[in-house]
Amino acid sequence: MSVRFMSLTGRTHRMRRVAFRLARCVFSRLAVALACISSGWSGTAFAQEKVSIPSWDADSSGAPVMIDAYLFRAANASGPTPAVVFMHGCNGMFTRKGKIDSRELDWAQRLNAQGYAVLAVDSFTSRAQPSECAKGGPVRPSVERPRDAYGALRYLQRLPGIRPDRIALMGWSHGGGTVLFSIGPKSPGRVPGTRPGPDFVAAIAFYPGWCNAAAQGAGWSTRIPLLLLTGADDVWTKAAPCDAFVRDVTAQGAPVTFHIYPGAVHDFDYPNLPVRNRPEFTNPRTHVVPITGTQPEARDDAIARVTAFLANAFGT
Repeated sequence: MSVRFMSLTGRTHRMRRVAFRLARCVFSRLAVALACISSGWSGTAFAQEKVSIPSWDADSSGAPVMIDAYLFRAANASGPTPAVVFMHGCNGMFTRKGKIDSRELDWAQRLNAQGYAVLAVDSFTSRAQPSECAKGGPVRPSVERPRDAYGALRYLQRLPGIRPDRIALMGWSHGGGTVLFSIGPKSPGRVPGTRPGPDFVAAIAFYPGWCNAAAQGAGWSTRIPLLLLTGADDVWTKAAPCDAFVRDVTAQGAPVTFHIYPGAVHDFDYPNLPVRNRPEFTNPRTHVVPITGTQPEARDDAIARVTAFLANAFGT
């Protein structure tokens, strides 16, 4: 009798432990799901697919350079959707842990929720290129990266579920400079015979590098509506030469909307990025030490401006 009682007691304890583990697992998953819902992040919005796309850039044999990109589908889409191509900054698209940077993830989530797909282009690690923040590098915003942007445009235009005539271009810093080169007169998209389909319908540049007449040329112009946002206290990509450049091109009829945020530094639209000096990115020629960090008021305003700008461009 005692042996049988001990056996039953042991089984009961084991069953209780299993039930407790199952309940804890279910509770943990429910808590994660509730946290995602309460913070506005959903599994659908973050569903991403790594794809390989042909750039308009070519290798030494003349074959297209294949680059990695990350496709975020629009949430709950019932038909073909507009899309936005992302061009990352000079430090690349990934954190040190190999995850997509929080800025790109945050914007992708927001645009997905608004009904737009996102294709985030990886121009650097696709070419085994590290950060170009301090000393620059061979992946130029004026040459290779515009070719990547147009490769992304063509890829999206052939993709089921995407509106081929409703695709915008969006970039930050190095990628913002890429935007200016991509929509300007020296763009690969301006070469006769190279653009069989619709062009980008809009472009957005955050604190762009090379936003000046010396880099872009005195005859810079575009027909593509451009929203340009930068910080007044940005010592890395300074507002003053960009302001002078924009004044000149808008006087000639370029459709550029420009806004300078007082007190904002580089990377002001990042989510929860402390303001700090970045000595690792010190320019070896000018010795300028960049300052980066979130400016909440500027970030909130930029989100509102981008939302309205894209809604108008896409007709949504």
